[in-house]
Amino acid sequence: MFLERFVYSILCFVFAMYVARKVLKTKSNWLIGLLGFQTIGLVVESLTFFNGIYPDVKMRIYIFLINILIPSALIFLDYKKIDASELFLEEIGDYYMHKGKYQKAIAKYLKATEKKKNSNKLFVKLGTAYNAIGERRTAFDKFAKAVELDRNDYKSYYEIGIIFNELGKKNDAQIVLDNALRIKPDYTPASELLAVVLCSQNKYDEAINVYKNAIKYDPDNYQLYYSLGIVRTELRDFDEASSCYKKVIELKPDFCEAYFSLGQINLLRGELKLAEENFKKSALDPELASKSYYQLAKTYILDGDEIKAVNYVQYAIEIDPGYRYKAESEPLFKNIKDYLTGVHMVSEAQMKLEQEIDEKVKEKYQKDYDNIKINKDVKEDDVEFNFMDKYKD
Repeated sequence: MFLERFVYSILCFVFAMYVARKVLKTKSNWLIGLLGFQTIGLVVESLTFFNGIYPDVKMRIYIFLINILIPSALIFLDYKKIDASELFLEEIGDYYMHKGKYQKAIAKYLKATEKKKNSNKLFVKLGTAYNAIGERRTAFDKFAKAVELDRNDYKSYYEIGIIFNELGKKNDAQIVLDNALRIKPDYTPASELLAVVLCSQNKYDEAINVYKNAIKYDPDNYQLYYSLGIVRTELRDFDEASSCYKKVIELKPDFCEAYFSLGQINLLRGELKLAEENFKKSALDPELASKSYYQLAKTYILDGDEIKAVNYVQYAIEIDPGYRYKAESEPLFKNIKDYLTGVHMVSEAQMKLEQEIDEKVKEKYQKDYDNIKINKDVKEDDVEFNFMDKYKD
């Protein structure tokens, strides 16, 4: 037992000398602190050793961590030629990033880059942190440096593509996203963004090819099928669009946007029963409820059921009062207009709420009100295709 404690004490002393040597060489503040804690451990270990007693459990754990474990880790990192202080700063920066303290994270990452100037990983983290605080230009510079250090860094190409797209530089975004996919063809986020960039330039055929290629690598990604359906719908290729939306529903039965999109196509084609079924399913999503009810009202008007049409317009208005003015200006709703403006439809509470609606909402739908004509035939104008909103700047 005496020999074991003697060897243990000598080992603690040797490791302390190793840290002291590193302090003299690097002048690192955290190593100075570590050496101070090691000194405390050595003093306790020496006093208890010469008195023939053991320190308590907590102190033994302290001595083991400070005087044995951490120095051993330092020796291992030195053997692997890894800068411990740089690693420590990076870990602290990662902690601040996780907590959302981006400025503090940036400060740690910058200090780390002073020690390791050619670290692709550090510049990626810096770019991400600057992006998080909205400093796009600086973020761009950091991601560009990351690419310079590693030409196969497809994620940095992707991040640069995001920044170019936000700045409206579509051609530049397309180039860097093509680079990302050249390096990693199955990187779905780059495919999705590239397709959006292409659609924003009306290059729909190219966007379709991008989605098709992405689906080859990720065949169970329902979002890819839905996005492809959007583009197909914009091109009025309703058969292919319907197939895409049905595939989405097959992969994710609770994806209400697909039901709504499919319902719009059904409505345009006069498939009123199918439209009714799909709009009722899309209405289960609170964010789609108001416009689903409004489309259901159109469906029932075209099917000759004005009572149900009034009820569903009422549901839409209760969720979004702006639909009242919209309905008043719709040719399809001419026969039920009296119900939209009279006491049959609007409760006292609803009338008070109406008075609080921004006048701009009313003006938006009132300007075309004087030229309303009834038309029982469904037209594309009767179906609100808002599919391409995601591609607008």
